Parts: sequence; structure tokens; C-alpha cells
Amino acid sequence: MMASSTKAQKIGKPPKHNETETPGLMEWLRRTNFNDLANSEMHSRDFNGSRAEYIYMRIRLLSFMFSILALLWIPIDIFIVPEEALGSILGLRIAYSGLFLILGLVTKGPQSLYCARLRLSAFVLIPCLFYIGSRLVFNADTDVGGALVGYSFLPYLTVVLLAIFPLTLLEGISYASLVGITFLGCEIYFGGLLTISALGDIWLLVLLAGIAVWAQLAQLHMLLRLYREASRDALTGLVNRRVLNKWLQLEITRARQQQRPLSILLFDLDFFKRVNDTYGHLTGDKVLQAFSRLLKRDLANYNLIGRYGGEEFLAVLPGLDEAGAMVIADRIRKNCHMVKTKGPEGCLVSFTVSIGVTGLRDMDNTEILVNRVDKGLYSAKMKGRDIVVLAEEQPAEKPEDSENS
Repeated sequence: MMASSTKAQKIGKPPKHNETETPGLMEWLRRTNFNDLANSEMHSRDFNGSRAEYIYMRIRLLSFMFSILALLWIPIDIFIVPEEALGSILGLRIAYSGLFLILGLVTKGPQSLYCARLRLSAFVLIPCLFYIGSRLVFNADTDVGGALVGYSFLPYLTVVLLAIFPLTLLEGISYASLVGITFLGCEIYFGGLLTISALGDIWLLVLLAGIAVWAQLAQLHMLLRLYREASRDALTGLVNRRVLNKWLQLEITRARQQQRPLSILLFDLDFFKRVNDTYGHLTGDKVLQAFSRLLKRDLANYNLIGRYGGEEFLAVLPGLDEAGAMVIADRIRKNCHMVKTKGPEGCLVSFTVSIGVTGLRDMDNTEILVNRVDKGLYSAKMKGRDIVVLAEEQPAEKPEDSENS
């Protein structure tokens, strides 16, 4: 009876605070790459394009909304602004509305991070200029205290709106600083020495900027996590086939615009099914991981590699012709001979790779280019595997031993 009572007490004993919360915090810290949140240098081009499009769509929506709301504020201006300042304020408001309308209509480069940053800079700069203009107009008249109240909230609104964009720490501080410098400059220019009231307003603006930056980083972290879960192969950490095809399409466009060569490599681990059947799928997974690490090391200058499916991997090599791609492919093939993976009971498992190589030609699109390099890969298998073959125009027959390929 006492034993069962003691057991019940142990089962019902609440866990310690550290046992439940500390591991969760440590796990979050371990998984969070703070370099990813500080700047965009480590982000892939595909993610930068997706983030740029995300920013672009939100700026367009807000720009159209502000363009309309600015005009809807005109009746309030007519009611509260003194007659001598009304003409100037209406001119500023129409210009304010027009600039936002133009910003909303600009559609160039929705997937360019550079264009997104310029667009967001304009989105912040327009209300800053309007705020400076309104202060200049109201400062010339002494009887506009009530009217100025309707304009003084603009810097706070601009900073708060920055919270809806997924920005890095550097980007968030830069845009918030633009608003802060505008506000601080106006206070010093129009108010002379900073008063207690002005310092309180500055403190509130800094507080809102801090909250906005925190929200921006949270959005960026969530987008990065969702993007990597959707675009990365969980086993190897390389990008998946969907992202590879998107990369390849972009690189084909760039190669033609810049008139530079482009080559691709298609890899297939030889007799991979035999490895799984002989040593088990866990060992097969280790072989895939070992080969992906080799590709990351040997193709570090290109970083456009991914798992194309099963035991097939594809690499995109911008700026490299077929001859240069053949040299790199053969080096990777030879390096595979020096890699061994631990199998069951400590046995060492080696592997080889067959590689197809091809370069971009005049009439190629993504499908034609991949089909041709696939023919080169099958030629490598047909010629005995563990070989590099430059793809030819004529199709090669699939090897009969496809089951053990």
C-alpha cells in the first residue's frame, strides 16, 4: 500500500521549472542562426527573391491605401487648418497622395531585394518629407497648435508600420533611424533646445522602433524557417528539386543577358540500391549525407547544388563552360574514391558516382538542358559507371541494370 502511494506521489509530482522551460529555450537558441537575422549575406538568392516579393506586395497595398486616405483627410484640413496655411497644406497633401500612388504603380523588379529596399526607402521617405513640409508650413503661423496635433502622429505611425515587413536587424535599424533623424532634426530646428516634452516624444519613438524591429525579426525568422522546411531536403540539407529548377531558370536568363557560359552537372550514386539492400537504409542515408558534404566542399564557389531526387544530385555552374565543368566533375568523381562511410558493426562502405555534363546552348530552356544532361548521365552508366560523360545531342539508351543503379 505504501509503495503504491509513493509511486502515485512520484507520478503526480510536478516537474521542476528548469526541467520544462530551460531545454525549450536552449533548443530555440541552438536552432536560431543570429547571422541570418542580423543581415542577408547568408540568405540564398531564392529566399531573397521571395522576401523581396513579400515586401513588394505589402508596399503596393499600403501605398494605394495611403494615397486614398490622404485625399480623404482634406475635409478635416479645411475644417481645422487656418486659411492662410490651407493652400500650402493641400498642395503638400496632394503631392503626398500622388507620390504614394506612383509608388504603388511601380512594378519593376518584384523579386529583386535591391528594388525592394529602394521601394521601402521611398515608402519611409514620403511621410518624412510630408512631415518636414507640414512643420515648415505650420511654423510660419502662430495659431496652428490644434492643427499640428493631427500631423504630429505621422512619425509614430511610420515606425509602427515598419513592423509588418520581414527585415533583418540592420535593415530595421536603418529605416527606423531615417524616421528618427527626421523627427529629431525637426525638433531641434523648430523647437531650438530639446524640451522635456520633446524628450518624452523621442523616448516613445525609440520604444516603438524597438518593438517594430523585434516584430520584423520574428517575421524574418518565421519566413526563414518555413522557407527552409519547404525548400530543403531534410536528410542532406541541400535544396530540393523545385528550388533547383527555379535557380536554373534564373541562371539561364542571367547567362543570356550577360552573354556568359553556363553548365550543369547531374550526379547519380552507382548501385545505390545495392548499398541499401546490403547495409540497410541508415547506411544509405549516411552515404547520401557524405556525398552532399563532398559537393558542398568541392562546389563551395558556386553553392547552387541540390538533391534532384533519390540518389541524384544536380549542380548549376554559372560562368563555366563545358570544358571547365568536365574538369570539376572529374575531380568530384575522384574525390568520391577517398570517402568511406561507417556501416553496420563498424564496416567501411565506399561509393562511386556517375556524372553527366552539359552546357547552355542557343535554343535551350530548362527542360531541354536537363533532358540533355540526363542523357549524358545514362551514357556514363552505360559505359560502366564511375565516369564523367559530356552529353551529346543523340539520346543514350538507359542501362538495363536500372534496378541497381
